[in-house]
Amino acid sequence: MDNAKIFDALDRKIEKLLNRLHSLDSENEKLKNDLAAAKKHEREAADSRGAAERLEKDQQAVRERLEKLIASLEAAEEK
Repeated sequence: MDNAKIFDALDRKIEKLLNRLHSLDSENEKLKNDLAAAKKHEREAADSRGAAERLEKDQQAVRERLEKLIASLEAAEEK
């Protein structure tokens, strides 16, 4: 095999490797963006869960106050 063919084969292999490297680099960037988006959604979901828990606590507090007021009104009516 002469030197020209060897260098041509090496050039093709290097070109393939470079193309693969660019492809993997692009895929890596996409995966990084996907991961960042997933983390953002995870934080938003945690914030939403926290807000829902606070609303449930507030609702329970209002319910308890209303029950006390109703009990007081019923007691006042009985007198």
